[in-house]
Amino acid sequence: MKGSNHELSVNKLIILYMIDKLDMPMSYTQISEFLLAHEYMNYFSLQQYFSELVETNLLVTKVIDHSTRYSITENGKKTLEYFENRIPESICTEILNYLKDKKLELKDEYEITAEYYPKKNGEYIVNCVAKEKKDLLLDIKINVVSKDHALKICENWKENTHTIYGKILEELIKA
Repeated sequence: MKGSNHELSVNKLIILYMIDKLDMPMSYTQISEFLLAHEYMNYFSLQQYFSELVETNLLVTKVIDHSTRYSITENGKKTLEYFENRIPESICTEILNYLKDKKLELKDEYEITAEYYPKKNGEYIVNCVAKEKKDLLLDIKINVVSKDHALKICENWKENTHTIYGKILEELIKA
């Protein structure tokens, strides 16, 4: 049964499941470390699965400081929702345990924060930060006129950091 269509689709679902459960972009190294160590798939198959998941818009990639990160798309979440029951429960448990044990370490590699503080005049300061391996990538402080704006900026920063960071860099290095 090695290489059957069922095995191929379960392996792709395992990748989607792992990325979805951590709920943050992950590097290929972070994901492959676990999957290869547990011998769920081999290196070449894993690379093929990643390519196919990106091609079919189930995963997206973002490059930040020469590091490619993978995130699950809405299509990926829907696919996982429909077919998650095909992943053996023992594998789901192993993934969840691994992520629980490694979550702080993985999050420490790439940290996103957004906070807001009220000013005396009714305005707010929003502080958006992106770090990778404790190195500061970006730290922005923005003055806004309402708490609603501050909340919206915090929410958008946390959900779209890669896109916002990429656009800022693109604008700053324009010729």
